[in-house]
Amino acid sequence: MTAPANGQAAASGHSVHAPSDADVTLPPRSHVCFISPYIRAYLEPGAETHVGGAQRQQYLLATRLRERGHTVSFVSFESEGDTRERIDGFDVWNTLPATNDAVAAPKALAKILRTIRRIDADLFYVRGNPPLCILASYCCVLLDESLVYVVANDSNVELSKLSTHHGLFEYTLPKLAYVDAIGRADRVVAQTDHQRDILADVFGIQSTVVPNGYTVPPDDEVVPASERGHVLWVGTLDPDQKRPERFLDLAERLPGVDFRMVGWSEDAAYRSGIVDRADALPNLAFEGFVPPDEIDRHYRDAVAYVNTSAYEGFPNTVLESWRFAVPVVSLRAVLDGLLADAGVGYRTGTMDELTETVDRLWNDRDEAAATGWAGREYLQDNYALDAVYETYAGIFTDVISGP
Repeated sequence: MTAPANGQAAASGHSVHAPSDADVTLPPRSHVCFISPYIRAYLEPGAETHVGGAQRQQYLLATRLRERGHTVSFVSFESEGDTRERIDGFDVWNTLPATNDAVAAPKALAKILRTIRRIDADLFYVRGNPPLCILASYCCVLLDESLVYVVANDSNVELSKLSTHHGLFEYTLPKLAYVDAIGRADRVVAQTDHQRDILADVFGIQSTVVPNGYTVPPDDEVVPASERGHVLWVGTLDPDQKRPERFLDLAERLPGVDFRMVGWSEDAAYRSGIVDRADALPNLAFEGFVPPDEIDRHYRDAVAYVNTSAYEGFPNTVLESWRFAVPVVSLRAVLDGLLADAGVGYRTGTMDELTETVDRLWNDRDEAAATGWAGREYLQDNYALDAVYETYAGIFTDVISGP
């Protein structure tokens, strides 16, 4: 299929540079609606709901939009009887049905269609979640509403990994429906050059590269590396992508190092196996689920953050680590080449090298501090939230203003 007429490719590179002021002034009181099933975990401090980086990025962007005087709403999972409420300055529509039940897809389509018609925002935003992308895209087409689709992970664009979102993506027709839905979006955003290249070369869809962004806390909130107490792992307990077993293996290899694991899974049997192994390791503390508003304390005290994923997009955990000058040590994920090219972390490649690197950082806090601060400076220079907001504002302006 061909790319949408108003698609736009971004220049290669990781950093975000804000467009000129004339380009990023959204029409006054623009209304942007985020269709985000799990967003309530960020709207309600202490919420006992597991969420990931996609929701964090949507919340940060939405907060900036609200601060600039725009109307922001969310569509979240439905509650008993469709409800609408006001939380922290946002309109929250609790009307979204489950989108991964193929049998219930017609009913879900009807409910999403009704909600989008009622909200009638200037622009709707969907991040990741291929089944939701399909439903939302066709609803926006039917109602002549504008849609921005944002890739949240490499698995959103690599066809061999689509089935991790739903078993139906093993088959050709659902894959074609998803690619068609992406192509119908008014604008597509990728996190990395790798994702942009797949969209263009495999699907013929142009996209704009906008990496994740984050706020940077003051220097005095950074704990000296010499005073930190553990090596950290944070993520979903996902055996195929995140591979938490590798972190447990690492803890077994380094009995003199203290480890901490933050993560959760709805798969009780798999989670139980991870917990049993963790409990058997005297040098590892398993924290389980941690609410989003409490996660910072685990990074502040970390000597290093370890990423054991088989693949990623651009994980928030990397930016969350750099915020507090925590060095990033990756087993496999290269973050679009960043760790190798920019000198802000380590891509090890093997368990032996991962073990050696973590052991060295644990015993050489000067190296840990130098690498961690290099990452923090790189975050400030390349992924500051204000610059990311300005880039999105330019995209939203183009979509809302039309040709």
